[in-house]
Amino acid sequence: MNEVIASALRDFSIEAFKPIFTRDLDLGEPLPPRAGNLVKVVIGMRRSGKSYRLFQEMDNLLTSGVSENRICYFDFDDDRLKPITPATGDAVLETFYAINPSALSEGAYLFFDELQEMSDWGAWLRRVVATRKATIYVSGSSSKMLSTEIATEFRGRALDFELLPFSFREYAVAHNVPGVDLAARSTEETLRLEGAFQTYLREGGFPATFGLSQGQATALLQSYTQRVVARDVVERHSVRQPRVAALFAQRLLGLNARQLSLRKTTNDLKSAGIPTTKETLGELFAYFQEAYLVFSVRELSFSLSESTTSQPKVYAVDPGLALAGGTAHALDEGQRLEDSVYLELRRRMTGMRRDAISSLRTKGHGYEVDFVVGDVLSGELYDLYQVSADVRDSKTYEREIRALWEALEESRLEEATLIVGTGPEAVLENEGRKIHQVPAWKWLLG
Repeated sequence: MNEVIASALRDFSIEAFKPIFTRDLDLGEPLPPRAGNLVKVVIGMRRSGKSYRLFQEMDNLLTSGVSENRICYFDFDDDRLKPITPATGDAVLETFYAINPSALSEGAYLFFDELQEMSDWGAWLRRVVATRKATIYVSGSSSKMLSTEIATEFRGRALDFELLPFSFREYAVAHNVPGVDLAARSTEETLRLEGAFQTYLREGGFPATFGLSQGQATALLQSYTQRVVARDVVERHSVRQPRVAALFAQRLLGLNARQLSLRKTTNDLKSAGIPTTKETLGELFAYFQEAYLVFSVRELSFSLSESTTSQPKVYAVDPGLALAGGTAHALDEGQRLEDSVYLELRRRMTGMRRDAISSLRTKGHGYEVDFVVGDVLSGELYDLYQVSADVRDSKTYEREIRALWEALEESRLEEATLIVGTGPEAVLENEGRKIHQVPAWKWLLG
C-alpha cells in the first residue's frame, strides 16, 4: 500500500474546508452509482474554486444520507506522487477500496481533482468508468480536457461544466451585501450594491483574495498568472521561450476587452530586444485560452458567404486578474466592465456552444456592437448587448445607441440591451423596437 496515498485518503475531511460557499454552477442531481455512468467534469482556471465545487457536491451527498465511507476524494496535483501515471490512479482506488470495502458492492462516489496531472488520464478514466460501480466527478485546469480529450475518450459519455471565478452575484453574497435577491431595493441597498460592484471590478472573483489587503491580493493574483504560464503553458507544451510566454501573458491581460494584433505584438517584442514570431505568439494565444487565462471573441457576419478578417478581442478570465497581471492599459475601468459582462454572458450560456458569443459590425455604417449571442454558423442572432462605462457624455451615448438601432434593423430583432456602468435604468423605443438600458450591477445580478 502506498503510504502517501493512504495518508491522503485517511486524512481528508470535508469538515476542514467548511464553511463551503454555495456556487451558482448547477451540476444536476447525482447519478446513482453504476458502471458506465456519465462523468461530470468541472473545468476552469487554477484557483477559481473547482475543488470547493466538488466539496459542495460531496457535502450535499453527505446531507442526503450517503455514507462518507462511499465517498473518495483525491487531489492528483500532489508533487509527492510525481510522475503521476495510470498506475497512481489504480493505487488510489485499490487503497480506497481496501479501507472501505463496502463501497465496492454499494457503489462509490469518486471525486478526482486536477486529473489532467496524470499522463494518459483519459484512457485510465474510461477504464474506471467501464469497470467500477461508481458516480464520478472530475476537475481539471485545461480546456483540452473538454474540447479534445473528453470528446475522443468518452464519445458522449461525459458532461462538462465550466467554472469561472466568482460572478458579481456570488461576490456580493459572499460579502454579505444586502439586497442581492430582492425585486425592490431600498436606496441604501442600491448604494451598497453599486459600491460593491466598483470593488468587484478592482478585486475580481478569485475566492482566496477575499479579505486580503490590496497589495496582498495583487501579489496573489500575479502568482496565479505566473503559475498558469509556468505549469499550463511552458511545462505542458514544452515552450522554449518562457520569457516570451510571460511577457505575452501580461500583454494579453492588458489588452482586456481590446483587439489583439499578433503582428503588432511581435514587432513590439522585437523592438524591445525579444525576438519571436507571429506563429509562436499564435500558438501561445491558443495555449493561454486552453488554460482559461483569457478568451477570444471574433466578429460575426450576418451572411455565411461573408468572411471577416478582423482581429479578435481578448477577455480575461477575471477583471481583478486583468488589473493585477496586465499592463497599465488594464487600469481602464470600462475594459473591466466589458470583461465582466462577457464573463456573465458566458456563465449564462449553459447548453450552448461557447463560440456563440461574438462581436458585430453593422453593414450599413460599420458600427460596432460589443456582443451578439447567436449561431456563428448560420448567422442567426438571439440577443444584442452594448456596454458603456458612462452614458452621461452625449457623444458616447449617441454612438452606443445608434449602433444598436442599426443592428436591430439589420438583424430584424425587436429588442437589445445597453448595459451601463453609470447611468439610469430606461427603455428607449423606435419604430416598434426597444433598447433596455440597465445599470451593470443590476444586470449582473440576473
